Amino acid sequence: MPTEWGYVTAADLTEGKTEGQSAWKPAGTPAGNEDERRRWLGTWFLILSSLMFALMAVSAKEAAAHLPGAEVACLRFVIGAVLVLVLVAGGLKLRPQSLWALLLRGLLGGGGVLLYFIAISHLPVGIATLLNNSSPLFVAMFSWLFLREPLGGRTVLALLVTSLGVGLVVLGNGSSSGAQPLESRWVLAALGSAVLAGGAVTTVRAMRKREGSWEIFLAFCLIGSLVTGIPAAAVFVWPTPHDLLWVGLTGLFSLGYQVLMTYSLRDVPAVRAGLILQLTPISTFVLGAAWLGEFPSLLGWIGSVVTISGVCWGMLTRATK
Repeated sequence: MPTEWGYVTAADLTEGKTEGQSAWKPAGTPAGNEDERRRWLGTWFLILSSLMFALMAVSAKEAAAHLPGAEVACLRFVIGAVLVLVLVAGGLKLRPQSLWALLLRGLLGGGGVLLYFIAISHLPVGIATLLNNSSPLFVAMFSWLFLREPLGGRTVLALLVTSLGVGLVVLGNGSSSGAQPLESRWVLAALGSAVLAGGAVTTVRAMRKREGSWEIFLAFCLIGSLVTGIPAAAVFVWPTPHDLLWVGLTGLFSLGYQVLMTYSLRDVPAVRAGLILQLTPISTFVLGAAWLGEFPSLLGWIGSVVTISGVCWGMLTRATK
């Protein structure tokens, strides 16, 4: 699922319930009917969010054909911050609750975005997204290490299954006709983005402060601009109008999917939301094949299914504890 690094993400769903999620009320009551309507609407918003993430990833890949991945990430953050500031100038009220929580989220999340966009510029977009999508299992590991939460045997097995799937994806890419083997440094960059995303979510869970979606997104973009700005300056390339088009689409799709996702997580049951968001790597693979001509091998497809299955198993295991 998309780990939106420093944002409320599907990795939060390993907790079993998202912060701010409305309380359940019996069906048949007016409040219960309203909650059901909101859950139904939130489900469709999550599906749309997954599609928008895939569109963002493909747009970033197109921009990275000429621009360095760090620069694309930085420009994406700048665009997101500008869009929110325009809304603030138009009357949007921001009420941040914990600046430290927002800072830590932004630092870890910004680092995750940087690594993910670097990976996108060197890996097939579907594979980079799939590897990044493993972040919920890193949340389980970090929660065990730092929050003293139990790490059950089934969760460990889910980690192993996911690792097997990742290995099949990496090995399978070089087995298809004409495909170049994946370089380990870019695979590690994609996995590193998942690790940092898991750290961002674990940090926020430990602080337990409620933040609005716009506050989180603005802080994320401002801090992310700084995190990505330094490496972007070192490899800066003047963007062409064509580059700016794709960077602009990257920023717009990013804003859309994040706001839709965070809004939906208030009302959609945690496990359902986590499973729906597994559409993200699937839709990214499909768009990568259709638009970019990036077709994984049969072994790569099998590895993708194994990886997604491992993530789903891990989420279901933690949700039923």
